[in-house]
Amino acid sequence: MSFEQQERVLFELLFNRQLRDQFCNDQSVALKDYDLDEAEQNDLKAIRPEALQLDAAMRADLILSHICKTFPISFSVTSSISNGLDTLKKLIDITTMQTKPIERATMFGNRLGQHYPNFSFSSESERDIAKAILEAELGLVWTGASLKQVVLDNGEVPDNESNLEQDWINKPIKLAAYVSASVLPQSFAKIKQRLCKVDDDCLWRHLNKTPLSASIRKKTLQTKEPRLLVARAKLSRASKCEPVIEHSTMELSEGFAPLFQHVNGSMSVAQILEQLKQIGAQEQMLESIQMAFQQLLETGMLGHG
Repeated sequence: MSFEQQERVLFELLFNRQLRDQFCNDQSVALKDYDLDEAEQNDLKAIRPEALQLDAAMRADLILSHICKTFPISFSVTSSISNGLDTLKKLIDITTMQTKPIERATMFGNRLGQHYPNFSFSSESERDIAKAILEAELGLVWTGASLKQVVLDNGEVPDNESNLEQDWINKPIKLAAYVSASVLPQSFAKIKQRLCKVDDDCLWRHLNKTPLSASIRKKTLQTKEPRLLVARAKLSRASKCEPVIEHSTMELSEGFAPLFQHVNGSMSVAQILEQLKQIGAQEQMLESIQMAFQQLLETGMLGHG
């Protein structure tokens, strides 16, 4: 008897909706393509259809509750779209669940983005804003997962925060490891405050009962006060099996975003400031930009290339 084969069938029954529905209607037909002997088939046929459906729903709900904490704004936005909640539930399928656990949320977010062209947003502008928010959350998820993998592989990682060297302004700068940068239509914190009415741990349960209203979504996403969100994943609690990763963030004015094309290890802050001075930037602006770069370096979001 092959327990491994039975486990594979059970896994697919839980996360393949079409196979599960077929099993509930006709167990023999559903199992005919699997290499199971009569005893193994009889073990599986003992599963009550209603119990299987309940088990699958509970598992999907638990997984969505966890993933929702990594995409809080995008889950809220999606809940306000017609069939949005059902789309989220359908994404808990074989494709998602066969992905390595540490990469699962990233896979889920990428697949959710593939549905955005078909969602009934009120305008293309609103759709683009929703996509920008999802991309920002994906950046957080991806950097967090990358750092977590390094911690699991190596046990620990060095802290990026450091004291500035005296000559920091003349050294080439680049994005540090596990850092993402995204331009959003307004403050990430404000968007989350307006669209996510409960704590992350309770958000999925709340959205299931009370989806975000389309009117609140439209009103929130039409506000345009662009900001550059810079976020760094960092180890909050070490563990050999489940390290906890958090993000520190900074929000800068939209005008800072074009400067990031030079944050690639080829230019120093002094060179960037000199170029801005040559095109007429005022002294007050230059001082503000220098202070922002200094803070980004001090918090480990930038490093020297």
